[in-house]
Amino acid sequence: MAVVLLILAAFFTIRGTSSPWGVQVRENLKYVLTTEWNYQPVFERVVQYGLQLTDADWPFFSSPQPVVSIVNTGPAAGSLPLPVSGQVVRNFGMVVDPLDNLERFHGGIDIAAQVGSEVRAVQDGQVKKVGDSRELGKYVLIDHGQGAFTLYGELARAAVSEGQEIKAGQTVGEVGNTGDVSGGSLHFELRENEKLVDPLSRLQINP
Repeated sequence: MAVVLLILAAFFTIRGTSSPWGVQVRENLKYVLTTEWNYQPVFERVVQYGLQLTDADWPFFSSPQPVVSIVNTGPAAGSLPLPVSGQVVRNFGMVVDPLDNLERFHGGIDIAAQVGSEVRAVQDGQVKKVGDSRELGKYVLIDHGQGAFTLYGELARAAVSEGQEIKAGQTVGEVGNTGDVSGGSLHFELRENEKLVDPLSRLQINP
């Protein structure tokens, strides 16, 4: 009950603010409340974002960090290979969900690709988790060290196991059709310093 009251108070506190801190934290609270990533318990993340929301316009109380990274601290732009060959059909950020026409925060990108296409790791790393999500279907989460992660969702199958060391370019799974993109798609997320980053700012995208 206390968590619910905290979140409600936070929404009222920043609903009219234009502060970049408030906007970023509000977007990510929306993301947690409407999706399931399974990397951390949703409950803990809701509490974290609720606390950030209440402090968003009061920096002298604390020094909250935005959940969406706006600082380039990872690979250079265009340095990472595409995880699968295809067309980006849904971008990172606030997007309109075609199923209900509601605007939600999208934590990654969706790449339309043929079902069964090989999905490849974009960096060396260790498989942190292989799981199933109501939102993402089967997914693979890879830890690249120093707070960097990639997530490959909406898979038909996973080709790796938890704890496995992998190399960039190694197959981690196959494209499935559990998403809402006709013909199959891959949902891909990128985190640096444990914060979401727009994958298009790092991937090699052909014009």
